Amino acid sequence: MWFIRRVCFVLVFLGLVASAWLKPAPMAAQTPLTGDQAAPLLNPVSEGTLQDFETGLNSTNGAVLYQTAAYPGTAFHRRNSTVGYAYYGGGCTYLTAANGGNEDNNALSTRLDLPEGAVIVGVEFQYRDTDAVNNSRLYLYRFDGAGGIASVALLNSSGNGGHGSSYTTTNLNTTYDPFNYSYSLVWYSGAAGINHALCGVRVKYAYSAPVARPFTMPPANQPDALQGGSSGYSFTAASDFVAINDTISYSYAGAGCMIHNGGANLAAEVDMPDGMEFRGYRAFYYNTVSGAAMNANLAKINGSTSVDVLVGSTTTSAGYGEDYFTFPTTEIIDELSKGYLLYIRPGTSSVTRMCGIRSFWAIPVQARPTSAYTNPVSQVSSDRDASGMLLSENRPQPNQLHNVDLSMPEELASPMITNEYQFLTARSFVPRESAQGMESSNNGCVAFGSDLELSYTFQLPPNSGLRGVRFYYRNPAGDSVLARYWAYNGYSWFTPIFSYSIPSSSDYTSSLVSYTGSHYDLSNGTVSHSLSVAALNSTSTVDFCGARVWYTTGLRSLYIPVAFKN
Repeated sequence: MWFIRRVCFVLVFLGLVASAWLKPAPMAAQTPLTGDQAAPLLNPVSEGTLQDFETGLNSTNGAVLYQTAAYPGTAFHRRNSTVGYAYYGGGCTYLTAANGGNEDNNALSTRLDLPEGAVIVGVEFQYRDTDAVNNSRLYLYRFDGAGGIASVALLNSSGNGGHGSSYTTTNLNTTYDPFNYSYSLVWYSGAAGINHALCGVRVKYAYSAPVARPFTMPPANQPDALQGGSSGYSFTAASDFVAINDTISYSYAGAGCMIHNGGANLAAEVDMPDGMEFRGYRAFYYNTVSGAAMNANLAKINGSTSVDVLVGSTTTSAGYGEDYFTFPTTEIIDELSKGYLLYIRPGTSSVTRMCGIRSFWAIPVQARPTSAYTNPVSQVSSDRDASGMLLSENRPQPNQLHNVDLSMPEELASPMITNEYQFLTARSFVPRESAQGMESSNNGCVAFGSDLELSYTFQLPPNSGLRGVRFYYRNPAGDSVLARYWAYNGYSWFTPIFSYSIPSSSDYTSSLVSYTGSHYDLSNGTVSHSLSVAALNSTSTVDFCGARVWYTTGLRSLYIPVAFKN
């Protein structure tokens, strides 16, 4: 017995020593990179306000998991093509020019994307406000696609001399229901200019493990009706579709609906569970003009080609209407090899406006075969969490970046960790400033018409590990282009996780920025993640064709030996 107690003591002592050794240390402040020099670097722990949002549970509480979706200001886009906006720094954005007195047209917005059935319990608005008279406002709206609009949450800034935040739980405990509603975060600036800046929004929600609904046979005339089993929906308001180049003319028509006045289409990423079958999508619109059809098209993009899956046209002309579109072939979501992009072309007046698209997915009739994967990953030079903290020792690595074939998949050798992927199409990226020249090019890519930085915000699951990001491009002239991965906390603190110079390439290709130790997101949503691609000259010939985020859902933890568990 004495021997067993002594062994137990030694094991516990070693565990405590290892825990202290693995505990990350704060990372020293860094010099801002090009394009991020307006805001100061702050320590997110000692600076800013830790308020109600951080209190309470951010982890498992019985069967309920509290999680956070975080969006920097750069995730927001304009709803009117004549509104000017610019990048303030630290992930913040502000208006430079307004469109007359139409406040709804002057707002910036982004789609709120949560798991179906999640219960929204809190919303935090992060801002910069040096205006003693006017406040800016942040709304969480929901739209039903047929003219219905509800305000789920409202928060205000205050002229506090700089960065601040406000938090609300008022009238929340709202269930996220993507079958009936699209959800949009909308910011109204108190005035144009740098006195008001949007720096971020965080939405805290409670999420239980999904319980399969009993299967019900849908009506023949509505195949995407609310069904049981493993099925789900992704609903995006038309006002959260973004322009694919800077020549498009568009405006906001209310209730999440949009008007199109010229140029190319508006676009939105389709994000659904990997391995599921994309069954179809439903377009919601308003039309009182006979014969005035609007388009709702779908394309799949793999980083070097774009293929039209469906070109759909709306049909009715009696007010609010909806049409459901199915595909000529089976479409299995495969984020490892491609992404899906929806395009809409609304009408040219308030009597022909597009209001939203609801996508429907379900378990495929026949599962896709598993590919024989290879592992191109080698050692890394460092391993940091989302706030830039060092998690492990530096290890020498002569070449951290791996140029591989477009078809080369990423996968860990370990069977203990689940690999996940998210393919981000280039045309769903948003310019950081309205004055920058963004142009759509062939194969679903984006061309850089001037000094331009495109940005995309994505959500990593809590305690997941970033394994790498693959960038797809064509750079025939070897122009200077940086691909960067950022973390922001909404209080003007930011850190570049990595910065990678896109190499020259005469044809479409890709490069993988990889980490073997994993970049673990230990923040539980207290920071937001953003990818950006920046052309550093005004005559760039680069085509940016998308990015694929590769992460794991396995946890690296120090566990107490089984013998010590009750």
